[in-house]
Amino acid sequence: MFPLTLKSEIIPVNIENFELSNYVWNNLLKFLNNASLTIPATPVIVYQTNNLEEFYQLTNKPYHVGGVYKDFIIILQPINILKKKGVYDRVLLHELLHWILYGLNEKYQEGLIYWWMGEYDKKEVDYFLSDFNGDLPSFILNHWH
Repeated sequence: MFPLTLKSEIIPVNIENFELSNYVWNNLLKFLNNASLTIPATPVIVYQTNNLEEFYQLTNKPYHVGGVYKDFIIILQPINILKKKGVYDRVLLHELLHWILYGLNEKYQEGLIYWWMGEYDKKEVDYFLSDFNGDLPSFILNHWH
């Protein structure tokens, strides 16, 4: 586990002893390298809700959605619930990838992230792949705004 430092661009709120697992950290670095991107200049705030009702009130998303990214803020279900479901690292990585891809046309973000994470059965992946030219850095550059 990598504890966050003062120079971190990820700012946890309402989370004690927030850490990025090796899985999340290594996959973020791998994605940045493969996509020829850097950490965004704008930090991201990661907020853990206190309970599922608060998550729904803040996001208006059903409970099978573990996290939401919008405008440099990630809202997560309570981490203990995500960990009990065995999805915490994948949800956190997924939402951090939205932060990394903040300037990519939104219609491609979900599909690209699912594709990169190996979740090929999602319909968003088909949409992304229909325009993907096989070169991740150039695809991102061509669809960045």
